[in-house]
Amino acid sequence: MNVDISKEEYSKLLDLLHMASWVLHAHENEKDPRTEPYDAIIQKFYAIAKDMGQGHMVTYHPDAQKYMPTIEFENTAGSWEFIDEFMDDTFWDELVHRLAERDVERSVGGLDKSEKLNMTERFTIEAPVLQKYIQEFDEHGIERLEIVEQVLRTPAARPLTHD
Repeated sequence: MNVDISKEEYSKLLDLLHMASWVLHAHENEKDPRTEPYDAIIQKFYAIAKDMGQGHMVTYHPDAQKYMPTIEFENTAGSWEFIDEFMDDTFWDELVHRLAERDVERSVGGLDKSEKLNMTERFTIEAPVLQKYIQEFDEHGIERLEIVEQVLRTPAARPLTHD
């Protein structure tokens, strides 16, 4: 199958490939073999960058034996705007939902009981909690978010007596 793609479309494709590669590798600590088929496809499209008038955006690195985005591409890629928005939205969504999940578990007496809630019960408990956190973070961001350390309480010291 052949696909006819313009130079402008190829430029957008580079951004899409960059986003895909970022999702696959941004938090990678070691090579994940599951990404290899995706990396191979990305390499196919990076390989034609010069032919598509984008040789300044992708270059071949003989030591790594692969095509990689150039510094110019990294500094000017339109994909960063989408990645930044995605990361910001994901942060707030995860924070709100994880805090609400924690609070639901606490309010019903633990994870075991929380897992036994049906959807209606969970929604009834969780919805106002979610709304509370959404409003808090919309108004104050993380400004009022604190880690509260529990103070270990020790038995009161007995006064020393002298006989």
